[in-house]
Amino acid sequence: MRIVLDNDVIIGALYPNPEFEAAAQEVLRLAAAKKMDGFVSANSLTDIFYVLRREHGADKAKSIIRKLLLFLDIIGTEPADCVAALEKEVSDFEDALVEVCARKINADYIVSRDEKFIRAATEVELIKPADLIAQFK
Repeated sequence: MRIVLDNDVIIGALYPNPEFEAAAQEVLRLAAAKKMDGFVSANSLTDIFYVLRREHGADKAKSIIRKLLLFLDIIGTEPADCVAALEKEVSDFEDALVEVCARKINADYIVSRDEKFIRAATEVELIKPADLIAQFK
């Protein structure tokens, strides 16, 4: 199974919020254990780094991202991907770009907590972390 992780899932796994943390961490554990192939878009990494840097400083943020990249593969973003994202009906450009990247690698799911993104008409199915875990088991 190939999954693309939205920013909110990775950030949710790294911050102490019981509502989101456990399911997001379990998804990361499954990807780390190679029970599923986990991907993150290159543009998502910049957003994740920004949030981590504000909280932990640049050195710690880099260290966390290096650890994530031990088990998550990066989906590169080409100019054509950005143009395609602008044409999507998804109103959030970042979400549209994640979808374009997911389609590019033939992902089975985009894993997200973003309700607006989940309700959007997308070519790649969106799923919440807890629902993915339930389906996986």
